[in-house]
Amino acid sequence: MASEYRCILLPWRDVRESLVAYQRKRGIAVPIKAPEEFKIDADTLNVELVYATSGRPERYRFDRASLTAALILGCKDKGIRLPLKSVKETYLLDDRLALVVHIAGPETAEFLALELINKVV
Repeated sequence: MASEYRCILLPWRDVRESLVAYQRKRGIAVPIKAPEEFKIDADTLNVELVYATSGRPERYRFDRASLTAALILGCKDKGIRLPLKSVKETYLLDDRLALVVHIAGPETAEFLALELINKVV
């Protein structure tokens, strides 16, 4: 059965804004300005934002799950619609972060239709 994959490539500015918004929603104040360093570990997809401040630099780290959550939040904030019942994961494609959305094939749609019919009856 056919499945659909969507690949959403966001500009670095949008990725940074999504990470900042994600942290702020969690109650952690992150500077809005652009960081001095934006590091991505290509193997684990851990991201680090480094801000130079007086004294020691401030570092904000995100693991892959947090990064994915931030990108989903960023899409929501920008009006990019994502299917609710889909698998969303983050990948590194050609030195760019991509949010990949997997929409399962017809067998899942059939199951959902039966589920809805059972709720109505």
